Amino acid sequence: MERRGRYARDDLEFARAVTFFDAIFAFALTLLITTVDDFSPAAWSSLAALKEANGSSLLAFAISFVVVVSFWRANHQQVTSLSAIDGRIIGLNCLVMFGIVLIPFTTEAIGKLGDMPLPVAVYAVDIAATYLVQCAIVLVADRKGLSRTRMTPLQLRWELATYAVLPVIFLGSIALAYLVSPQAAEWSWIGIAVLIPLVQRLAKARLGDKAPGRLASPNPAPHRPAPPDTAARRPEEPAG
Repeated sequence: MERRGRYARDDLEFARAVTFFDAIFAFALTLLITTVDDFSPAAWSSLAALKEANGSSLLAFAISFVVVVSFWRANHQQVTSLSAIDGRIIGLNCLVMFGIVLIPFTTEAIGKLGDMPLPVAVYAVDIAATYLVQCAIVLVADRKGLSRTRMTPLQLRWELATYAVLPVIFLGSIALAYLVSPQAAEWSWIGIAVLIPLVQRLAKARLGDKAPGRLASPNPAPHRPAPPDTAARRPEEPAG
């Protein structure tokens, strides 16, 4: 039921919002392949020539494909785990969509101008900013009571510690791109796969059963009531 701009999970507006967000992610994924566009006869004359002409663009495409899918999974799990959404949550999600549709643009720059630091820097800023807005969705929903459970102050601190890992790595890679090389900056992004699980494990060890579901399991299954025990019930026999 709608209440002062708040839409519950069963409302049509909630479903329309989720469908819209999912469609933007699908559109961005589709656009990624358009960044690989060297179809000249020379580029397709041999596998070596194909790698030379499109290898860097294909690598950038593969990286961004994983990035966009990861963003979609996190966003879909965050939004569908809420008990309701409101105008602010929708607005923040639209900001996330803005960053997502920029990824094909920055991906093409990395694929074609990968030896320059500026494309890596713009890509890193786009990913970090989009991620921070997506994290803000969780924090705003928790503060406004739109989440199914509320975080304690200790849980919030660990949540913020987890959220800080990706922006620190991506924004820190900008310095590597200019001071060392763009390739070194791109290699530094692998640290996310190590540091985020490490912080999550530390949070679970520190909080135990009080660890927030976002850290322990990104997709908590909603509670569903057990079906009635119909097997033990028998129809009453009609009176003789």
